[in-house]
Amino acid sequence: MRIIKISRARTALSQVIWLVMRAGSQVLFRRKLIPHAEGLEHLPSAGPVLIVARHFHFFYDGYVLVRTIPRRLHTIVALDWLQSRALRLLIEFACALADWPIILRSEQFRKHKEDKPWVYRHIEARRYLRQLIQAAIRILRSGAILVMFPEGYPNIDPHPTPKPDLDAYLPFQPGFIKLAELVERDGKTCVAIIPAGFTYTLDPDKPWHATVRFGPPLFRSDFASTEQLLQAVEERVHALSNIGSAW
Repeated sequence: MRIIKISRARTALSQVIWLVMRAGSQVLFRRKLIPHAEGLEHLPSAGPVLIVARHFHFFYDGYVLVRTIPRRLHTIVALDWLQSRALRLLIEFACALADWPIILRSEQFRKHKEDKPWVYRHIEARRYLRQLIQAAIRILRSGAILVMFPEGYPNIDPHPTPKPDLDAYLPFQPGFIKLAELVERDGKTCVAIIPAGFTYTLDPDKPWHATVRFGPPLFRSDFASTEQLLQAVEERVHALSNIGSAW
């Protein structure tokens, strides 16, 4: 009973934080970016949804999703780039309030230089991964929306990114499929995987325009293998991101 009460309290707090973010986003960045959404009819009005999206801008992608999706959502956030312990505490606290899982990209630690004050250690990556899996399973089984960027890195980022230019894509990592499989092991939950593409119109003298496009849902049961589902999702995200825009 106590666990149920804690879960309900966490959900209620997350809903409040999402409403605050949604309202605040309409004011803070309206002069810098104008968001658009297409294909919202493909998003189920209820039930677990795993949005698998292109990652173009380190911040605006999430901003656009919060602004345009009418349901509360949770986004997986990478924090391995942090170099300030105070900022780590602040951002982790904010993510906890919003119930946004945190991931540490393990390959980043191989690039960290010893003379820089990185606040995460390599041995912490596994612990954060376990916590992410537990949180993601809980979120999806509760019937909420979880957002993942399977490329791992955006095109526009103040920190180093392996993407060489604005047109580049990285291969999709299959972690989102494994996650859907774990969620569905209860025999009751069926996760709708929604591909999402981003396109941006960039103008230094005017507000940017960002369009997110959602495709029809895909389900693990419709594919014979992980490889087939991974290829289908990646192809659809690419197609949705390349419709009539510069990026």
